[in-house]
Order: sequence, then structure tokens, then C-alpha cells
Amino acid sequence: MPPVPAAPLAVALLLAATTVTGAVVMALAPEPMAESTATLFTAGFAVVTLVTVAGILLARGRWARHLATVVAGTWIVVGAVVDTSAGFAVIGIAAAALAAATGPWLGRWLRHLPRADGAPAAAVIALLALVLTPPAMALAAPGGVAAPAWGFAAWSVVLALALARMVPGSLTGGRLVHPAAAIATAVAVGLPAAVPALASGVLVAAMCWRRDVTVAVAPIVPGPNRVLRLLPELAPPEVLEAAGADPSGRRHPQ
Repeated sequence: MPPVPAAPLAVALLLAATTVTGAVVMALAPEPMAESTATLFTAGFAVVTLVTVAGILLARGRWARHLATVVAGTWIVVGAVVDTSAGFAVIGIAAAALAAATGPWLGRWLRHLPRADGAPAAAVIALLALVLTPPAMALAAPGGVAAPAWGFAAWSVVLALALARMVPGSLTGGRLVHPAAAIATAVAVGLPAAVPALASGVLVAAMCWRRDVTVAVAPIVPGPNRVLRLLPELAPPEVLEAAGADPSGRRHPQ
């Protein structure tokens, strides 16, 4: 791996500083959000920030720039909404992170073409949708997060990790278990908290049913061995003799 230049490191540090500052502010003054909402949001966005930093520094994916924009922009909105003057600190750091992520400094570092051995775009979309599900569930329930929403958020993170590591059965989980869990969660929490759960279920299932994702995630199972028959004229005489066959390939009578 080539050495990381200063610009990507600066963007990663600004994103990390934004999330840490926002988490501290929301822990001290979560209003107008409920405490459970603020907890799920900060925990979810900590995971999103970690994925974004890894996408910038390690994967060098173009999607990481877009995700960094989402992280910084969301914290700007949250900093403006929270009922404390410390929100201006969140806005300031998030604005710096947004300017750094959208500026030209990442242009030479991020890949302009997808990797030949990289994950297909549909798999990346499914993983990002799963990672973004917890903070989305929190934002949809500012008055408090119910237990089913917590469970669905935790399941989404676990499924994202399983899909990323190509754990056997994870593809079936994305195709069948995740949409079923999304429907059950939507029924339990009601509107508007049901919207991100249903959106996550539909999007992840649609991506996991794609053939390119199946090839990328499903383990490669070798097919049954097939016997390759050779013409007797091509077989060495000692092989035919050891097999008890004449030059035409017919076995000698016992």
C-alpha cells in the first residue's frame, strides 16, 4: 500500500473530530432529542465515521467521498438543532470536514476506476445501507427509540459485518431475514420510525438478489470431478498394458 498523503489524513482526522465532538455535545445536551435517540444516533454515526475513514485511507473508494459529505452535512444539521451553544463547535468542525471532503484534495488519492478484484457496486450499496440504518432509525424517532428499533439497528450492523467478511449464510440473511425483520420492526414501531426500516429492507434485499453480488459473496464451490477420456492412440503403451487393454483400448479377457 502506498504511503498516505497529508490530505486524506487531514480529511479523516476532521471527520473523526466532528463525530467525537458531536457525540460529546449530544451526551451532555441531547435536547430536543430523547436520550435513547441521541445514544443510538451517536453510536450509529460512530460506525459510519469508521467506515468512511477506512474507505478513504484503505479502500480509496469514490463512495467514501460521498459518505464523508453525508457525515459532515448531517452533523452540521444536528449542531444547529441541539439546544446548546456548544452546537456551534460541531458546526465549525463539520463545516471544515465538509469543505475538505468536497474539495480537490482527495482527487488524486481516491480511485477513479473500480478495482478489478473489488466488490461490485451493488454490494457496496447494500453494505452502506446497512451501516446507515441505525442513525436513520434514530432520526426517525426523535422522541425515543423503541426496543424493536434497537434490535433491528444492531442486526443491521451485524449483517453488514457478515456480508463484508463473506460469512456463509450472510447472503440469505440479506435476502430473506433482513426484509422480514424490517417488516416486523415497522409493524412494531409504527410511523414514522417504520420508514427507514422498510427502506433498508427493500434496498438491501434488492441488492443481495443481484447476480454480481451473489458471485462476490457466495463461496466458490468446486464442481464434481469429470473423467477426461483419451483416445487409445494417444495413451502411452505402458498405461494401456497396466490397464490390461490392447492398443485399441479394449480390455483383455481375464
